[in-house]
Amino acid sequence: MDPATAPTAALFKQWRAGDAASGQAMAQRFSDWYYAVTTCRLGDEHGREPLRRACVRFQQGILSVNTPSELTDWAHGVLLEEVRTAGGRIAGGDFPNQLTQARSPTTLLNEAAGKLSATELRILALTYDRAVPLDQVRDEAEAHGGYPLAVLKARLALKRALLSQASVPFSEVPPSPNLDLGPLPLYEAGRMENEAEESGFEKWMLTNMSLCKDIAEFGVFAQALRAGALRGRVAAKRAPAPVVAEEADEAPEQERSAVARFGVPLALLALAGFGALLVLVAVGLFFFGPA
Repeated sequence: MDPATAPTAALFKQWRAGDAASGQAMAQRFSDWYYAVTTCRLGDEHGREPLRRACVRFQQGILSVNTPSELTDWAHGVLLEEVRTAGGRIAGGDFPNQLTQARSPTTLLNEAAGKLSATELRILALTYDRAVPLDQVRDEAEAHGGYPLAVLKARLALKRALLSQASVPFSEVPPSPNLDLGPLPLYEAGRMENEAEESGFEKWMLTNMSLCKDIAEFGVFAQALRAGALRGRVAAKRAPAPVVAEEADEAPEQERSAVARFGVPLALLALAGFGALLVLVAVGLFFFGPA
């Protein structure tokens, strides 16, 4: 079984049986997941200390988890406590990082906006603005291809524009939106109905590492959108009559993924009776490093 694609439960069982490679793969998976959640809820910089604390607690407490069925709930509970201690989800902001090459995400969004239609800009601005009723977002999307498809298309079009116009090295740019990821923009926008729904989505993220990478690499742009980066564009650019947006051209293939370039550092620790586990140590650059 390939550790990179094996279910988390299987990795846990194999690690408990003494397989260090499975422990390494499991720890990498949890570190990527933790980073995606903290980046989305707290931002890259503000989330670093909660991430570090959660990683230390994961290291210290993993031996107390006896069955695979306990693992996800326990690990998510550890992280959620640290997120709450840090003050919970932030309202958004402009946070340059290494992925943006120290450039302002708001500036990059406005550079890329010229490649989007007025309809796509409006849908994105409404979706990421928590002051706008969600029914209005749904109505707008339904008039332009359906909900949530129109929102997912607009988000994907924005990632492609950031890739082509600003050379942001995204690794997750699929040829078409995945309808199974319908809740994704609502999660990024902090628009899920309650904590239980948000936590449920986060636990599901652990089963889809491509989704974790997508959320992590788009995190600074989601924060900027939530802070209103495109509101001026929407006010200045009137949307045309409702039409179904055409599928954008497939994005060019990247030479190296963002994850490969900015991997999460891990430390190999020996755990008595259970072989070796690569435990998350959130110190230093993390996923994308400092600006």
